[in-house]
Amino acid sequence: MLFRAALSPLARRYAGAVFLLCLAAILYLSLAPTDATPAANLGWDKARHALAYLVLTGLGLFAFGPRLVLLGGVVLLGAGVEVAQAAMDLGRQGDLADLAANLTGEGAALAIWLAVAQLRRRRAAPTA
Repeated sequence: MLFRAALSPLARRYAGAVFLLCLAAILYLSLAPTDATPAANLGWDKARHALAYLVLTGLGLFAFGPRLVLLGGVVLLGAGVEVAQAAMDLGRQGDLADLAANLTGEGAALAIWLAVAQLRRRRAAPTA
């Protein structure tokens, strides 16, 4: 599966654990009341969304490979968090621009993954 087979089982296990920790952090920072999170005034909100989902998706791809369940789950997570923020009354607001930033980070992680896999295939291909 692309270049996942070259990774050791221990590396995949650690990546899976870090993926779950990152998932928990994103859920907490996205759904906790605004005054309970340290990230309230750290800079441009959309860049933070894109970076968070880039890292989450990248870790998921590293640990589990490009599985439809993983990619679809991360997309649904990004959308679900925005819907939950709109429904909650904890100082959060659901925003379509935030969803677009989430999708941008996810797409960037997949594009990087595919580009690296293509490079590895080209290097591994015998030259005639």
